[in-house]
Amino acid sequence: MASPRRSRSRSRAIEPAWAGLPDRELLQTPLKDLKLRIEGGWLERCVAAMEGELAARGLRIKPHVWLSDEWFSPPETPGIAIPFYLAHPRLMRLERKMMLEVEGGSPAECMRLLRHEAGHVVQYAYGVHRRSHWRKLFGNAAKPYPDHYRANPASRNHVQHLRRWYAQCHPDEDFAETFAVWLTPRANWRKRYADWPALAKLDYVDALMGELAGVRPSARPRFKVDPLSKLSGTLGEHYQAKRNRYAIDTPSVFDRDLRRIFSDAPRHRE
Repeated sequence: MASPRRSRSRSRAIEPAWAGLPDRELLQTPLKDLKLRIEGGWLERCVAAMEGELAARGLRIKPHVWLSDEWFSPPETPGIAIPFYLAHPRLMRLERKMMLEVEGGSPAECMRLLRHEAGHVVQYAYGVHRRSHWRKLFGNAAKPYPDHYRANPASRNHVQHLRRWYAQCHPDEDFAETFAVWLTPRANWRKRYADWPALAKLDYVDALMGELAGVRPSARPRFKVDPLSKLSGTLGEHYQAKRNRYAIDTPSVFDRDLRRIFSDAPRHRE
């Protein structure tokens, strides 16, 4: 019989070879060669929690999930793509270095994003955006997505769930954000949004989900869009494209004044 010490060491997960590489070499690794899994880690627990929240509301839908290069929920299939970097701490560190943040990098933030994406799944699966009252409250789902949007932080016409007032981006995002607030346990949204026009949207979602409780959506094919195993580009190429996509031109008119205030001399680096 093996000793407890040897049993523990044998059960410890084997780290992939790329986990010990320096950034320069890691960035040369193709995404498909990362060979990551949702199962067996903290992401699996978050997905199970999201499924439990949907079931507790009587919604008979269970989104399938997979790893890809970003968060998204395609209209063609009732599923949710989760960014690959959340499946390993080494990749989360790289994500933070390359993008200055890790979107969904804590269980609480991951749950916020899963609830949001679940809103998209529900919208597409049940076709609620085709209802006239949905369009009256949220707008036309066929409206093109903007490359950039200018949010009004003072607006009370939209809930505030994800950062950057994301509900103001598009009617689909407005619904997904409203759904996410409604789905969140102990959100106390009636009190939180008591004097907001956005409360009408929450009341509508509450009534609509009550109507859909116990109703199985129409059967739709379940497949993965852009799964990690099919992404042949390297991590370096991924981050170059991601930086280009999210880059925003910033004015440089204040650079001279800022350099007069803040020194870049080594002795002042702290």
